[in-house]
Amino acid sequence: MNHGVTILICAYNGARNLPETLRHLANQKVSKEINWEVIVIDNGSTDNTSAVAAEEWAKYEVANAGFKILEERSPGKNYAFQKGIKSASFGYVLTCDDDNWLNSNYVEYAFRILESDSSIGALGGLGIIKAEEPVFLKEEELKKVTVSGSQSWASTDHWVYGAGSLYRREILIELFKNGWQPITSGRTGVNLICGEDVEICLMIYLCGFKIIADDTLTFKHFIPSRKQNKRYILNMAFWVNYSNALLNSYYSIIHRKEKPVKSVVEKLLLESAISMFKQALTITYQKVKSLNNLKDEDKISFQSTLGTFLAILGNRNKIIGHTKHIQQILAKTRKISQVNGRF
Repeated sequence: MNHGVTILICAYNGARNLPETLRHLANQKVSKEINWEVIVIDNGSTDNTSAVAAEEWAKYEVANAGFKILEERSPGKNYAFQKGIKSASFGYVLTCDDDNWLNSNYVEYAFRILESDSSIGALGGLGIIKAEEPVFLKEEELKKVTVSGSQSWASTDHWVYGAGSLYRREILIELFKNGWQPITSGRTGVNLICGEDVEICLMIYLCGFKIIADDTLTFKHFIPSRKQNKRYILNMAFWVNYSNALLNSYYSIIHRKEKPVKSVVEKLLLESAISMFKQALTITYQKVKSLNNLKDEDKISFQSTLGTFLAILGNRNKIIGHTKHIQQILAKTRKISQVNGRF
């Protein structure tokens, strides 16, 4: 696998955000001995994403970095990501959203970290909120709709958020070759199913690799005005928990739960239903009694529980079947890794 870094930008209608993101990439300070490239994957955009990307990159003279634009018409970030993985020239793949502004030493530092330890399968950074002016929400509220801060959970919970993360390409190539099918689809237009970044990390962890984060890898996460409202926060609370519920196919294996995954899923469904019922009663009582306006925390909590409940209700059999799928893929991958000494 060629040593170097491939930066993937999976973009859907990213014409507005891409210029600043690409400017930060063009300003990367990368040693000459490190190969790197930027690939923009236009995921069925209806604006001029591809044209803007080409025009913007042409403004900069980045002599030591490759650049290309690919098109993926199948809706969903996972499809764009897989296309990027297959088209990448180098062994480390960095996922950069079209609203991520990487610090100028990001590529260099990340490369050095991964080169220093071959057991690292996924590496995350530290996001810093950059809200579009004028700012409509407080920073604490903005944190609910974006990735930010130190990822202290990385080594114990075995995942890092996708923004600014790097993966060993050889692991993903092997998994896809063996037929791995993620259960999360990634966002498709107005559908905000997410969690594909968590799912990738969990699968890499199950393959025997470490998941870590390093706070020296910093980037700004731009939050446009359209995402700075309570309605968007509530919507995200629903979809984040909906997506996380789907990942029980992984959690049941990682935590080696003694009960069959079917029992785990049924229990989670019952618990979320009871919790949602209690929260609904509280909300109704407050409205009837004309008490103070319902707290934002209560609204978010209800949407979160609703997301979990509906995900389990509508996908019980899918989650159970996917657990078996993961086990089958891991069995294939382990057989190959034993022969090849880890891929």
